[in-house]
Amino acid sequence: MAVTPPMPASPRLSIAGILEPRRVAVFGASDDRGKWAGRIMYYLALHGYAGEVVPINPRREIVQGKRCYARIGDAPNIDVAVIAIPAGKVPETIRDCAEAGVGCCLVISSGFAEIGAAGAALQQEIVEIARAAGMRLIGPNCLGLINLRNGMALTSARVLEVEKLIQGAIGLVTQSGALMLSIFNRAYDAGIGFSQLVSVGNQADLDLCDFFEHMIADPATEVVCLHIEGLKDGRRFLALARRARQAGKPVVALKTGRSALGQEAARSHTASLAGAFSAFAAACRDTGIVLVDDPDVMVLTAAMLQRFGPCPAGGIGIVSSSGGIAGIIVDRLADIGAPLARFAPETEDRLRAILLPSHVVNPIDLGARRPETGETDAVAGEAVRAVAADPGVGLVMVPLTTAPNYEATATALASALAQCGKPGLIVLTPGSVAAPIRTLIKEAACPLYDRIDDAMRMLRAYRAYAPPAPHRPSAPPQIPVRPMPITQRGYLTEPEAKALLADYGIPVTREAVVRTAAEAKAAAAAIGYPVVLKGVSRRVVHKSDAGLVRLGIAGPDALERAWAELGDRLRAADPEAGALLLAEMAAGEAELILGAKRDPQFGPVVLAGAGGVFVELMQDVETALAPIDEAGAEALLQRLRIWPLFAGFRGRPPLDAAAAAQALVRLGALAADLGERLGEIDINPLIVRPAGRGVVAADARAMLF
Repeated sequence: MAVTPPMPASPRLSIAGILEPRRVAVFGASDDRGKWAGRIMYYLALHGYAGEVVPINPRREIVQGKRCYARIGDAPNIDVAVIAIPAGKVPETIRDCAEAGVGCCLVISSGFAEIGAAGAALQQEIVEIARAAGMRLIGPNCLGLINLRNGMALTSARVLEVEKLIQGAIGLVTQSGALMLSIFNRAYDAGIGFSQLVSVGNQADLDLCDFFEHMIADPATEVVCLHIEGLKDGRRFLALARRARQAGKPVVALKTGRSALGQEAARSHTASLAGAFSAFAAACRDTGIVLVDDPDVMVLTAAMLQRFGPCPAGGIGIVSSSGGIAGIIVDRLADIGAPLARFAPETEDRLRAILLPSHVVNPIDLGARRPETGETDAVAGEAVRAVAADPGVGLVMVPLTTAPNYEATATALASALAQCGKPGLIVLTPGSVAAPIRTLIKEAACPLYDRIDDAMRMLRAYRAYAPPAPHRPSAPPQIPVRPMPITQRGYLTEPEAKALLADYGIPVTREAVVRTAAEAKAAAAAIGYPVVLKGVSRRVVHKSDAGLVRLGIAGPDALERAWAELGDRLRAADPEAGALLLAEMAAGEAELILGAKRDPQFGPVVLAGAGGVFVELMQDVETALAPIDEAGAEALLQRLRIWPLFAGFRGRPPLDAAAAAQALVRLGALAADLGERLGEIDINPLIVRPAGRGVVAADARAMLF
């Protein structure tokens, strides 16, 4: 007989209490800083932890000048206990902590769910012990947490071997402890500080969303960085992302698993194109999260957002020590779609006082200074101030090579940039010769980049963040539908899938299911030639690949030949199939694919892209969460590379973008209504006609649960 696990007790300690503990216990406490527990105690003292540290070790009475306890039950009330012992001994220690009233155990030990079934069972055991007592767990298989506000550094990593931690306003939650510490170290070297850093490891109890929620509410955290391998609750993540957006608190995320699309061959276009990462990217876009692909870029972007807020409107103003590097920067800005500012006449007049008349346009080359102004350092600061004051400049960028009076020039540029009132950054291109310059720029508290590529990737991400627009509630789309008639499970035939689409007001081709050549000729006469003939099968997903489609059949004789040929092919491919589909030969100016599937994390998603037989080759596809409104559908279509076709390209007529967007809205409503039954739906192609003439689904496929 199965034993029902006990109901979880109410948590003893909140997330805020975990990050601001009054008393921390360290198991295995040691005077030896070569051991993990010895280093943790040393770092807590070094960085001024405001609470009390309680060593736990049965073989010691005093550790690092503090009274040591043999058992956790002998110690005074403990908020957080740090555990890094062999995995097999962890359950007993967790039980001791639960009985002693500990609020939270930080389990650094590995050897749990990450190693397989035996480890997963061990992990479940410690979770059940903790939850029954109301004790929280962080980890296992994590590397701790750091709270810069109270000097609490519960990790043994040697990246904390610094005199003074930099307290900032960026919060970081990561599933990788090693990555957390690498990020911390790189940020420290760049002069960037954090409010709190948490590695959640296996997320056996407390997960990424628990700490994300805390940081949204935490007044000391202004920007949140997330490194995500997997989410325990995608819906909760979405709700928190929307809460952060409404609070005006930017979120920058780095997701592991971008190549998930290639992990398993899919049976439909939609399943392969709207895979796990594309759904995650859609969730980020729909909730205002800035998605990046590099940990350095994540932190650099967060630092810009924290210091300057959203990137202002306007172009990029460039002040450079070299015309050559300025030209490279201009090209790279074009690559990421960042506009170059055009200076106002007043700005050019101001620059003429220090530069040659031919060099007062963007980008500025300080080498073109007037001879009477002296060396570069004499005009550097004024050039930055003039450019920053231009109303058309949103951000000032200073690519700096070697320069005359190098230190004085760099000091003038950094000082002016730090005080100009607009976002600004320096890209320092030399190597070791510029080491003193790097120090000067950091002392001026000016954002500094050593590589052009880092600056460009940060700029792309920084410009992608947009504060929440005023909420304008929109009426849900009015989609008259009949009760869903499809009870079939598994793959639907094309006629069944099209019937489902038609119920949601998506136009489909005129067609008829035919079982004899005579029926086919009668249907063709009613529909009008030319016509299309296709096999009807649940087994064959891609009919074109199987030779089961004949297009442009012009008359009865050609139809009879096509009937005989396709009938033979269909019976060979699917002996259970007994019918063909005769449809109008739909014509238009472009072909799209529309699709929908249910993502296990975020629920229904829709996609649109360049359609036809080359859809997977083109990979011109965009994804969004469903349901989607008309504005969202139009924005999705505008992100496609083929969008210029909709406006009329090289003399071709403009296309019916409104009808295509409406079809996507209706498909999103269908996907949402199907709920758990939704597997995937393809419309490929959706024929798009000239403006005002609508769209029509020429082929469709669906799989329902």
